[in-house]
Amino acid sequence: MARVALDWTVRELAEKANVVPNRVSNFEKGRGAQINTAKALEQALLSSDKVRFQGHTCVCVED
Repeated sequence: MARVALDWTVRELAEKANVVPNRVSNFEKGRGAQINTAKALEQALLSSDKVRFQGHTCVCVED
């Protein structure tokens, strides 16, 4: 999980994505998310400059 690899808490990712922590938790538990939430989470992870996405399923975290 990219968030954990970045050593970010649920609250930190939520703040960076400008969403409530519950949305992060629900997304991580596979409970789905609105497209705007998923995009916000993606952009927040990409802002770390350590995460990149390949295709629809691979999240790569670089050291």
